[in-house]
Amino acid sequence: MGKKDVRHSLHFKLILSYITLISIIGIISVGFVYIFANSYMILQARQTLSENGEAFAEDASKILDWTADTEITDLQIIFRRNIDSSTSLVLTDSNFQYIPNTGMNVDHLSTSPERFVEFLSRYKGSLGSRVVRYGDTTYAVAIQQVYNATTQRVLGYVILFTSPTSYGMHNSLLTLYFFSLATASILAIAVSLLFSTGLTKNLRRLKVRADLVANRQFDSVVPVIETRDEVGDLARSIDRMARSLSEYDARQKKFLQNASHELRTPLMSIRGYVEGLNDGVFTDTEEVSKQVLEQVSRLEKLTDELIYLSKIETADEVISKAPASVRDLLDEASSRVSGFTGLDGVKLVYGKIADVTVNVDGETIVTAITNLFSNAFRFAASEIEVSAFLRDGNVVICVQDDGPGIPPDEIDHIFDRFFKGRQGKYGLGLSIVNAIVVAHNGVARAYNRPEKDGKSGAVFEIVLPTYKKGK
Repeated sequence: MGKKDVRHSLHFKLILSYITLISIIGIISVGFVYIFANSYMILQARQTLSENGEAFAEDASKILDWTADTEITDLQIIFRRNIDSSTSLVLTDSNFQYIPNTGMNVDHLSTSPERFVEFLSRYKGSLGSRVVRYGDTTYAVAIQQVYNATTQRVLGYVILFTSPTSYGMHNSLLTLYFFSLATASILAIAVSLLFSTGLTKNLRRLKVRADLVANRQFDSVVPVIETRDEVGDLARSIDRMARSLSEYDARQKKFLQNASHELRTPLMSIRGYVEGLNDGVFTDTEEVSKQVLEQVSRLEKLTDELIYLSKIETADEVISKAPASVRDLLDEASSRVSGFTGLDGVKLVYGKIADVTVNVDGETIVTAITNLFSNAFRFAASEIEVSAFLRDGNVVICVQDDGPGIPPDEIDHIFDRFFKGRQGKYGLGLSIVNAIVVAHNGVARAYNRPEKDGKSGAVFEIVLPTYKKGK
């Protein structure tokens, strides 16, 4: 039986991350504080020992014979007057030999004062304070020479020493720091709990919203707390996605309805003619055959356009790009609609054509331009003008007519499949244009040009990236 996967919530991971981060910061900072406090205590201890040693040596230099019991008592009085209780003291003679019974406050030594003095004898040539390691303990030590100015001789040496840890401040500082760190950690965890709870609550709501979108419930609303962060951005992105999918779903349904209607019309016509022939209603079979053939051709054309549109939308199957001149593409498209030129007095004229190369599938782009020409011939009054120019580093192919223009409420839907406006049926031609241009990483636009000299009309633009050699 395999090991069961353990699932931890984001809330748990966030709290664990906060605790881990606080612990790491605490450990590192405690180390720094300990090192700082220890160094500071040692420095303070050395300075204090030096000052106390000088004061003791000055008073002790007046006692000429340190071996007398009464004088030892006097030394103890001097000790109590000049030195605090955390400091220890031993006295030596001029040869740096320990004077028995002169150790004061030496109970904490792990060995005898004699051995400690013997250990320190290596430093008798360099007076002053220092830090030494004796056994398992670190000591701050100050060695001061006791010199009698009257007799001009060295009476001996006074050795003061202490362990920095014996200073209450050292422990108090660490205790205070630990308390501060613990308090800050508790507050940080409390704040992180509030923060992570709000974050995960929003994420759980977003999950519900995403599940509803996955189940095509685009209009369902799951309230999310408004935030100005990545979670808020994600919530707004999901809302935009839901609206986009809802619009796409509606367009698909409308497309299926329109496609069914467009396919159904010629089929019903064909059915009517065939039933009429069977019932003997039509006597002119040649005319009926002609009408049936026209409906079959219409049905075939519609089916071909649907298949072509579906292929274009999976561009990898039909798009094969190569460098091509914009002028050559326009000339090829013009030749394909040459049969329309002059009909109803409408002519196709060239404006300014930039000498530009684009990296495109020539056949599909020519099809897109041809569709724009065909659409323009349906609405133009007398003239269709085509031009090509550069704009913001892109190539713009512009086709404009002098017809009535596009109704403002239809411009946003002009490239929709089977969109039918008030002036007629747009069918799939413009949808195919848009699909081809999008497959080339371009943009198709439609708008009305401003009225000038009593003329207005519709403008269609195909915007394509320019061709750059080597890219």
